[in-house]
Amino acid sequence: MTQDAIFSPFFATVFLTLLVWVYMYIRRISFITSRKMRSQDLTVPGTLAQISPPNVSNPSDNLKNLFEIPVLFYALVLYLFITKQVDTVYVNAAWVFVVFRVLHSAVH
Repeated sequence: MTQDAIFSPFFATVFLTLLVWVYMYIRRISFITSRKMRSQDLTVPGTLAQISPPNVSNPSDNLKNLFEIPVLFYALVLYLFITKQVDTVYVNAAWVFVVFRVLHSAVH
């Protein structure tokens, strides 16, 4: 197995984060436009989080989660690559991690 194989699950997690980020902004922008809110209405930090329903705030919470434990995953992947310790077990474990993050995002 090549050392580069570990980057497939790495970039899959990055792509998931990008998808959640885009989805969050789609939900937020449609909420803001449906309420005909002005930018002045959102100048106080946390205002949108207080007034938005769960279907608007959940993607934001999910994105926050994707910047917690997955950051350790990224660091571990880079460590394994740099130290040339990538093997089948680590690659499979990384894919399991990605699957669980996708499931978590789907539920969230």
